[in-house]
Amino acid sequence: MNTVVMRSGVTTAGASLPRTRGFVVAGLCWLALVTTAYLWGTALVRAHPAIKLHAPPLFGHFDPRLGLRIVPAVIVALIVVALGPRATRRLPWRGLLLVSASSAAVWAVALAYVNGIDALTAPLERSTEYLRVVPQVSSVSDFVGGYVDRLRSFPLHVKGHPPGAVVLLTWLERIGLGGSAWAAGLVIAAGACSVPAALSALRSISSVERARRSAPFLVLAPAALWIATSMDALFAGVSAGAVALVVVALTRSGIRSDLPAAAGGLLGGGALLLTYGAAPLAVIVAAVALARRRLRPVVIAAVAAGAVLAAAAVWGFWWPAGLEATADLYRSGVAGDRPYSFFIVSNLAAFALAVGPAAAAGISRLFSDRARLLVLGALAAVIAADLSGLSKGEVERIWLPFAPWVLLAAGGLPERSMRLWLVLQALIALGIAVFVRTPW
Repeated sequence: MNTVVMRSGVTTAGASLPRTRGFVVAGLCWLALVTTAYLWGTALVRAHPAIKLHAPPLFGHFDPRLGLRIVPAVIVALIVVALGPRATRRLPWRGLLLVSASSAAVWAVALAYVNGIDALTAPLERSTEYLRVVPQVSSVSDFVGGYVDRLRSFPLHVKGHPPGAVVLLTWLERIGLGGSAWAAGLVIAAGACSVPAALSALRSISSVERARRSAPFLVLAPAALWIATSMDALFAGVSAGAVALVVVALTRSGIRSDLPAAAGGLLGGGALLLTYGAAPLAVIVAAVALARRRLRPVVIAAVAAGAVLAAAAVWGFWWPAGLEATADLYRSGVAGDRPYSFFIVSNLAAFALAVGPAAAAGISRLFSDRARLLVLGALAAVIAADLSGLSKGEVERIWLPFAPWVLLAAGGLPERSMRLWLVLQALIALGIAVFVRTPW
C-alpha cells in the first residue's frame, strides 16, 4: 500500500513539473519582453527625443512619488487578494457581476488617487481631448457630416477616432450632464462594466466555475490605471458589451439567440463610431462562431451593426472614409518619427504590462481550456492591431478593449496559487502608479 501511495505521489509531482516550467517560461518571456522594450526604448529616446516615450514601453515619464495617497490602493488590493478568491466562489452569479464591476471601478479610482483627486477629471480636460470640441458643436448633424473634411482642425485624440465620442459628450451636455466630472463617471463606469461583460461571455462558452476564477484577475488588472481616466475605457466597455452579447447569442437558439445578437450588433455599431480599434474584436466573435458552427447570430449582429453605420452615413459620416483619412493623417504626423520595428515590440510590452504576468502565465496552459476561443481571438486582434502600424505607442490605453479578453487566461491558473498571482498583478499596478506619471 505504501508503495502505491509513494508512486502516486511521484506521479503527481512529476505531472506538476511541466506546468511549473510553463509558468516560469511564461513569466520569463513576459519579463524579457518588457525589459527589451525598456532598454531599446531608452537608447532610442536618447538618440531621437521626438519619439516622446520617456518611460518605455509606457507613454509618460519616470517620477517616483510615494506618499499617503497610495494607501487606498494598497487597501483595495489587500481586500481583493484576501477575500476575492473566496467571494467569487460564494456569491450568486448576478451578485458576482455587480461586485466585480464595482470593485474594478474602486480599484481604478484608488490607483488614480495616487496623483490626487484631480487625476480623475484632469485627463479629460486637456487640450488634446474630446471635451474641448463639445462647445464647437452647434448642430450634431452638421458636425458629423463635416467631420472628415475638418479632421485636421480637431485636437489630437479627436482626430484619431470617429465622431461618436464627441457626439455622446454633446448629448450629455444638452441634458445637463456636461463637464469633466460627469464624463469621468461615465468613462470609469463603462470601463468597469467590461469586467462583467467578459465574464458573462466566458460563462456562456465554458462554465460558471471558470468564469468565477477569472473574476479577481479582471478586477485587479494593471489596466485599471488607464480606466481612470481615459476615454478608451468607455470604448472598452461598449465593445466588451457588444462582443459578450454576440458570444452569448452563439450559445443559444431561437429568439433567445436573435435578441442578444441584434443588441450586440447595435452596440458593436456604436463601438465602431467611438473607435476604429473596435473592428479587430470581430475576430473573437468569428472564433466562437466557427467553433460553434453558427452563422445566423453573426449575420443578425452584422446587419444591426451595419444599420448603425448606415445611419451615420446618412448624416454624412462614411466610416471607411473616416478610417482612411485618420490613417493618412497619423502616418504623416507623429508616427513618422516613430520607427515601426521598435514599436512592434514596444506595443506588445506595454500591453503585457497592462494585463500583467498572470495573463502570460495563464496563456501557457490555455490549450486545454475552453476560454481559449476568447483569449486567442483577442490575441489575434492585438497582433493585427500591432502589425497595422496605426498605433505606435500609448497602446496601454488604446488597446484597453482587448485587455479583459486576454485577462480571462489568468482564470486558468491553479487555485492554490491564485493569491500569489493576484499579488504580482497588484504590485505591477502599484509600481506603475508610483514610479510613472502618465497623462491619464
